[in-house]
Amino acid sequence: MSRNHFLRGTAGFLASLGLTNGAADALARTLGLNPELHAEEMPEWDEDPYDIVLPSKIKSVIFINMAGGMSHVDTLDPRRNQSRFSTVNSSIRGVQIGGPFRRTAAQLKHLSMIRSTWSEDGDHGFAQRLLNTGYRMTESAGFPDIPSWGCTVAYGKKKDYKGPYFPSVVTLGQRGGIIGRHGFLPIRFSSFHIGNVDKPVNNLTPAAGRITEERLKRREQFLDLLNDNFENRSQAAQVQVWRGMFDSALEFMNSDQLVTFDLSKETAVNRRRYGETWAGKAMLMAKRLAQAEVPFIQITIGGWDTHNNNQAKIADIMKEADPAIAALIEDLAGSGLLNQTMFYLSSEFGRTPVVGERDGRDHFPRVWTSLMGGGPVPRGAVFGESDKKAQRPAREDQAYHVRDVTATLYRAAGLDPEATLTTGSGRPFPLVPRSAKIIESMLRG
Repeated sequence: MSRNHFLRGTAGFLASLGLTNGAADALARTLGLNPELHAEEMPEWDEDPYDIVLPSKIKSVIFINMAGGMSHVDTLDPRRNQSRFSTVNSSIRGVQIGGPFRRTAAQLKHLSMIRSTWSEDGDHGFAQRLLNTGYRMTESAGFPDIPSWGCTVAYGKKKDYKGPYFPSVVTLGQRGGIIGRHGFLPIRFSSFHIGNVDKPVNNLTPAAGRITEERLKRREQFLDLLNDNFENRSQAAQVQVWRGMFDSALEFMNSDQLVTFDLSKETAVNRRRYGETWAGKAMLMAKRLAQAEVPFIQITIGGWDTHNNNQAKIADIMKEADPAIAALIEDLAGSGLLNQTMFYLSSEFGRTPVVGERDGRDHFPRVWTSLMGGGPVPRGAVFGESDKKAQRPAREDQAYHVRDVTATLYRAAGLDPEATLTTGSGRPFPLVPRSAKIIESMLRG
């Protein structure tokens, strides 16, 4: 019996437990295990990550990915006569933002704005890769298995994470591409994806009436027997990896921390404040995950590719997202969680400042606005600005490339952006390109 056949059989054993729909996948993915991954693709290494870690109070990072290209002139960097939306005063002195962020405007005093984010990539796939890794496609062509920066954050924080069997990366909303991918990092740092916020861990419960605890225990013992026999004969390190993940998945099933995913534990008043919507529940879930000190939480809100019906689509998205984002920021700041939680909101690019036919705006990577807060980041500050027509950064020395923002996020979260990881094949891989520059002024809060 080959190692590959055994490992695939172990993955298949998860399905044989007879759990509810999708249970095998849920068990496998509890610590990031991808049941579709072939054994030969699994890294056999797990280097000491602590040489990439720097002193930091940050326990968690919340990343809100406005996927599709959020129009900056309609939202966080409005211009008169260039948007059909009204503007509102924010809680940052002298700063106005677009009406779609009306509720969030009151909470901006807790964050910083980067109004001169830019890149060269106007393609969704390339730009999302950059946003989620800090690397342009051309810069990482030699690394097809590059990890998302969220998985890298979780990897760096594994020493201090209090839940060794609890997911260290949780993604909600749109998925695919680079989002939540562990790349060459150990597979347990892949994301645990929540597809249904109403039943986030429903598939981890044994099938009622069919699988008793006693029967499940017998199957565990049988698997242990197989593992022991094969491990004694082959000494395959990968067997231990799969075995550890399976044990951790079972620990997760019986964990008291599962209550983290139970939104019914929140008061009815608080649930209404966030909104009884997908966005509201996702943001509330993010808050609870940050309270549990999960290292990385990513919420992806799609629908921003507004080549037509720009105004109507933005209004529809923000009707749910605005109160939810505002409530999340308010709770992070009010509870003190913002001292140990990084908050980051960005899109992969902006949209053309001049609206076109069919009320549409096209891709525009020359400039857009991002939000960042938490830990060492100043509160109520604005970094950079766009020019009068919101077409490019107003000053070249205050133009912040996405890779610069990523490097700054790493540093704020307690990872050394100048550090190097080693791939499964032994190749050195810097956390960010050497051309990335930390925005030092954003770390002086």
